[in-house]
Amino acid sequence: MKKLKWLLSVVVLIFVGAILTGNSVQANDKELLIYSNSLSEGRSDWLAEKAAEQGFSLTFVDAGGGDVYNRLLAEAASPQADIVFGLDEAMFLGLANEDLLTEYEPQWSTELPENTNIGSGLFHPLVEQRIFMIYNPEFVEEADVPQNWQELSDNGKHEYRVPTDLGGGTNQKAVLSILLQYIDESGDLGIAQEGWDQVEAYLHNGYMTPESEDYHINFAEGKVPLSFFYSSGIPAAEEEYGYTAESINPEQGVITMREQIGIVNKGDDQDYTTAQQFLDWFGSADVQGEWAAEFGTIPVLEDAQSSMSERMTELFESTDAMDVDWDFVRENLDLWIEKIELELMP
Repeated sequence: MKKLKWLLSVVVLIFVGAILTGNSVQANDKELLIYSNSLSEGRSDWLAEKAAEQGFSLTFVDAGGGDVYNRLLAEAASPQADIVFGLDEAMFLGLANEDLLTEYEPQWSTELPENTNIGSGLFHPLVEQRIFMIYNPEFVEEADVPQNWQELSDNGKHEYRVPTDLGGGTNQKAVLSILLQYIDESGDLGIAQEGWDQVEAYLHNGYMTPESEDYHINFAEGKVPLSFFYSSGIPAAEEEYGYTAESINPEQGVITMREQIGIVNKGDDQDYTTAQQFLDWFGSADVQGEWAAEFGTIPVLEDAQSSMSERMTELFESTDAMDVDWDFVRENLDLWIEKIELELMP
């Protein structure tokens, strides 16, 4: 009976995954079930088609990063996914801590910049996503541009956008950009009181976009000409809304999360050959270069960065990556978010 229930759960999961993404390109018996939060805007279709040319048959479960992470934890006793990619360092460290990943060194891993490869063989970075402040130069003079996140609440000359909630990764990293400047072992949850005060001032003095408004339109029309965004989303937003965003690069750099990839641990008797072959292929400089050209990403592999669009290259070169202790973030993030939502948000 237990075996029957397990088989039924696998069938249901694969069916749901196919519905969520709307595709599964059939190739041969090199089948893989992939969980990811990085499959939107045509990525799943592109990946399924390109992988089929290599003999892979892919099925996807497409969900937000937190949902993917929690699903993997919930399935720990009977893992369903073969591959997970797109989650950030903190989430992958959490998966590794729960023994949900199996070690593998893909062929391209030796080409990664040493400081980016923190997974001890259990996971590896694919692309960078930078989250930073932006301003609309049509409405903000260069002399009035804040030099860091803390200055936003003191500036007073222009409205600036703040998160309406902390459920998404980009919104979370807006407040992390402040908190991580005030690490203090003796402080509340490892943060000095000044850090909490700065976050509170940032949130209370900023503009929370109501549901009836679009923050891109507010930014384009100058109503709220200071904002924040993730790097790969900027070119498409500029084209759609007709603005040009200028990045703000604080002295400490900008939060840079790297989307990781890893093989799900399904037990010692599992054959991981197909999953390993997929990692070797998908993470290679050639494929990541194509991925970057198609979807405006910043590859971690330097050999793939030449394929970045001109706009992404500009954004990459105009910002510096902040040095972040992702283990520290993983250990504290949930409590930080809880405190901010309960005590500091308006």
